[in-house]
Amino acid sequence: MKSTNSAIDKKIKVPLHYQIYLDMLKKIQGGEFKPGEKIPSEAELERIYDVSRITVRGAVEMLAQEGIVEKNRGKKGTVVCRSKHIYDMRKLTSFTDDVHMYGENASSELLEFRELIPRGEIAEQLGLWPQETVYYIERKRCRQNTVVGLHKAYIRKTSGLKLKAESFKSDASLYVMLRENGIIPTTAKETLEVKIPSERILNILGLPPHTAVFHKKRITCSEDEKPFEYVEMFYNPDYYQYKIELRLN
Repeated sequence: MKSTNSAIDKKIKVPLHYQIYLDMLKKIQGGEFKPGEKIPSEAELERIYDVSRITVRGAVEMLAQEGIVEKNRGKKGTVVCRSKHIYDMRKLTSFTDDVHMYGENASSELLEFRELIPRGEIAEQLGLWPQETVYYIERKRCRQNTVVGLHKAYIRKTSGLKLKAESFKSDASLYVMLRENGIIPTTAKETLEVKIPSERILNILGLPPHTAVFHKKRITCSEDEKPFEYVEMFYNPDYYQYKIELRLN
């Protein structure tokens, strides 16, 4: 068990449980306790900080409420949660841009690439003619070589767009390809919900049956305000948080 040097001062007016919370947070953020690892038990923290069990529980509860640790019964104990990225829903960004924003590596694995006639809802959202085909691109999305999402993209063949399966290397960005073809993403309409996807999708994400995930649908428009992309995105909720700022007029 890793040692935790006490960094609390009982002489100041700052509550002891808050001082312990700050000290534990510093150690977690500094990598002393890594994601998936157990932190010391309540009994151990009680001895380390020389405080009561109630004080220790208050500190651990603060960490748990912020999603920094996860409390479990029995031998599993309290473990450090995986870090979650927080994304502003008002900004139109690609998966690659999102990951690079946090200084991490983005990669993908192409699962399917073909031309098809999309079902009615998608054809309507893209403003397609009857029997008009689109590119269907299904990719497993990874962050630091960890699978975090699945994208199902339907791309309209605008401006003579020509896409090839072999172009989708592990580090390829679809939006970069589109920009190179003169298609500039400018606006999008996006919906976010929590749903339980198919067993196949859960297997791709490495999640057990009946797990709820973040499910997003996005219709993206280019500079001419015409839609060119309809994409469904499935994300492992262990890695993501979404935020939006609200104002009362």
